[in-house]
Amino acid sequence: MLKRRYFCGGSALAVIVACGLAAPALAQGTTTVEEVVVTGSYIAGTPTDAALPVNVIGAADLKKQGSPSTVQLVKNLTVAQGSIGESNRFLGTAAGAATVNLRGFGSGRTLVLFNGQRMAPSPAAVAIESTDINFIPNVAIGRIEVLRDGAAATYGSDAVGGVVNFITRRDLQGLEVSGNYAKIDGSAGDYDASAAYGWVFDRGDAMVTASYRRRSELRTTDRDWALQSFATNNFGGWSTASNPGVFTTGTSAQLAAGTFSQSFVDNGCVELGGVLVNPATPASGCRFQFTQFDNLVNDEYHYSLYGQVNFEVTDDITFHGEALWSRHDVPVERVSPAQSTTQFPTPIAASGGSAGGGTSPYPAVGLNQQSRFYVPNTNPGLIAFLANPINCPALGTICTNAAANGVVTSQTGWRPEGYGGNPLFGDGADHQHRAATAFRVAASLKGHVFDDIGWSLSTTFQENHGEGGAGPDMSVTRLQLAIRGLGGPGCNPLTGTPGVGSCMYFNPFANAYPNSLGTGGANPFYVSAASNNKLDLLNWIHQDLVADTYTQIAVVEGVLNGKAPIELGGGAVSWALGAQWRYDRTQVNVPDYYDINAAPCVDSLPYGDGLPGCGTAGTGAFTFYSGVQEVDVDRVVSSVFSEIKLPITDNLEISGAIRYEYYGGGVGSTTNPKLSVRWQALDWLAFRGSAGSTFRAPQQTSLTPGNVRGLAQFNLPGVGSLYRPVDTANNPNLQPETADTYNVGMIVNVGNFRGTVDYFRFKFADELTSETAAALVSTMFPSATASTWKCGEAAFRSRFTFADDGNMATDDCAPANLLGVKANLINGPSVDTSGVDFQGTYLWENALFGGDLLFGGDGTYTIEYKRGALVTLDGFTIASALDRAGKTELLSAFYSYPRIRANAYINWSSGGHNLRLTTHYKQGTDNLIGTSILQTDDEITTDLVYTGQLPWDTTLTLGVINIADSDPPFTRSQYNYDYTNAYMLGRVFQVGLRKHF
Repeated sequence: MLKRRYFCGGSALAVIVACGLAAPALAQGTTTVEEVVVTGSYIAGTPTDAALPVNVIGAADLKKQGSPSTVQLVKNLTVAQGSIGESNRFLGTAAGAATVNLRGFGSGRTLVLFNGQRMAPSPAAVAIESTDINFIPNVAIGRIEVLRDGAAATYGSDAVGGVVNFITRRDLQGLEVSGNYAKIDGSAGDYDASAAYGWVFDRGDAMVTASYRRRSELRTTDRDWALQSFATNNFGGWSTASNPGVFTTGTSAQLAAGTFSQSFVDNGCVELGGVLVNPATPASGCRFQFTQFDNLVNDEYHYSLYGQVNFEVTDDITFHGEALWSRHDVPVERVSPAQSTTQFPTPIAASGGSAGGGTSPYPAVGLNQQSRFYVPNTNPGLIAFLANPINCPALGTICTNAAANGVVTSQTGWRPEGYGGNPLFGDGADHQHRAATAFRVAASLKGHVFDDIGWSLSTTFQENHGEGGAGPDMSVTRLQLAIRGLGGPGCNPLTGTPGVGSCMYFNPFANAYPNSLGTGGANPFYVSAASNNKLDLLNWIHQDLVADTYTQIAVVEGVLNGKAPIELGGGAVSWALGAQWRYDRTQVNVPDYYDINAAPCVDSLPYGDGLPGCGTAGTGAFTFYSGVQEVDVDRVVSSVFSEIKLPITDNLEISGAIRYEYYGGGVGSTTNPKLSVRWQALDWLAFRGSAGSTFRAPQQTSLTPGNVRGLAQFNLPGVGSLYRPVDTANNPNLQPETADTYNVGMIVNVGNFRGTVDYFRFKFADELTSETAAALVSTMFPSATASTWKCGEAAFRSRFTFADDGNMATDDCAPANLLGVKANLINGPSVDTSGVDFQGTYLWENALFGGDLLFGGDGTYTIEYKRGALVTLDGFTIASALDRAGKTELLSAFYSYPRIRANAYINWSSGGHNLRLTTHYKQGTDNLIGTSILQTDDEITTDLVYTGQLPWDTTLTLGVINIADSDPPFTRSQYNYDYTNAYMLGRVFQVGLRKHF
């Protein structure tokens, strides 16, 4: 194993809402600012005058919104698409984490800053290298700036879709405590508590904060729309790998010849809540809805401690220091009782062999020359099945052969535990633990030389630690031993007697379970004598596949800025010069049993019998998840950058920026320029525009040989929807992706009206992506007609693993036999996207009951999102070019791009009272499934929030979120809604108190 300057304000959850809702705060003039260095530039200049589309919001406006949760703030951003924070297990990010995704380019293409400095990537999202905004101490945040434009010329790699900068407060004097509670139907509710203490003294200020936040579990069974019938949505968490499942038997001669073709389905499919694959042919199998055991929201515990100090060292030098500790913990993430099986026991020879293989004479099939799980005729579950008069003698020779020779499990139509649940846990689900911790320290010095030249020197270090790996799984060999009656921690499989003493049986049939724990119904086929309620045995078979993931970042940066001795029509030329050194490291450590090098085979110790079985091509010792290759990779990035601002006239300003970054190795170096212009055409009308290039380097983990196993849902012709593993190989030959960015806009200020309109365009080349597994499968099997299948193309067929269909004379390449898919990380197609951002506010003073009315709105209209054809490394076109604007696909490619996202509000304020009514709108999309299109409905929700100043310096907040209690629009996804955009909690009542001492 491997050893190896800031502003006022404050809000309980003052995160990111800036992008979509910044204009109102600016229009009200809630914050008066001096010239400072703002996001998107190292040259001093007020945000409202910037040539770049930077939005700023302080704490006051966020309080008026009722301090919404971090996840909901992200989802309400009109400039963001596909942000993550709920139902994370399908989106590449572990439970408890949250990300922001500007423009829908992927959260790894949005740069998140904390006090102007980078953060380490989330250990919960190493695969997409995004930042976990749940690490940010929300109680300490006083201001957020959002740049809605590419910024590689200023910040370097990752600032493709834009930048979000969280800036801490400096105005707090005394103690401030707050608490909030949100009542959610079906849940214990969400609540938080925080405290902040600040000092403002003659030469500076200091602040310490602490916060606690709890999200309560909300299950899929608590929302009727989250679980739909197979007829309504055959993609709604349905799989043909089920328990009750499919078994096969045959005569001794058939078994010896490998032509075992007598298949049957276990009892209880319909009774336990399943759907027969083909009612006319029951042996075709049962469909299992695993999402009955999932959560829509997990129990989450979030903690943070933060401290900072700012003081004048001398009259010309100021110091800033900060330290952050933050943690989120998900003790129980509920998942399917057991995964489907994609790895199988090692076959044995007539003279004996693997203890896991038992006495099964079946030929070697499946991954790594493995066999199937063999159920001997002495297994209590098989005995109970054959004794049920519903089955025998009705099944004829199946009964005779099974009683004489035993049976084998289907490689694609069975899983160890299903509708009966996992007896290890009372709720029937399997459980996994997720946690992540961040520690960060930063310091900077700022000063002036020669009066007009400013300088700054800063350093930052952050380390994140993620706990939790792929999830729970089962040992292949231990499962086979237990099915043979030789299971348990005290059983010696070489000397023990099946089912005697400490040697126990595992029952692979549904008659082992008294109830359907997903639906709550009784199992009429339950046989107590065959029960699997043997916790010692189950704990011995089950194993949590855990990993410790560390991500680090260290940054040293120096900047000079000032005024040049050159006067133009609008004043002196401003400039900035800087250099940065950045170190990144990613480390993944796993136990030996989960290490692909230490335990490559199902027979590898400690879970196997130690016999050879797979050489060097193994995928681990467990039924579904592959072993992990430990990683310890780092990289140093060096850069220099400069900016210049030319005030040509009082009304015309031109700015330029350029940055050179050196990565070394195969990535090399990059130079990215940017030009921006602002023209005040009239007193009330200004125009702005920018053009530049951006750059994003491949992750070091992506360049390191190895692969990662994930789970994907496939729509197989003639079979339906099912889940199979996907092994995605890293690619040492990946090249950086690039993009050209353009923005043209105008700003209107007429009386009490302020509005902005900006047109944006991004043109990507060499997109860093992967070969989409679903596209690989649909290319292999474009229809149910065998003549259209590409089984004869050897190079393409090598991407797939198929189960043996039981007939050695036929080709196993068929949709029903699919076991797994191999994909690669690649430089993908071009992407060309454009759209319009718009914002507006109007203030009507003394409009109603002595108070002011503020009318506001903001939105984003996506004109196009054109993505080129997706071509594999070996030259196969697996997906045609497509304009994704207005479309959703949440089963394999995972994107959702409503054309219109908008917010509108009316805000009444008088004295210490404020009342805001806000409506959120998301236009419906074309929900794509292959060639099928479903038009989803528009989503409209409305919130009402009151904040009032009480005596004793106390503020009360009351709110009703989603007044109409609207359900999210139906979308074909695992949970039947768009979990990247839609609101799904129902009507929520909230109350909050804030007290200042």
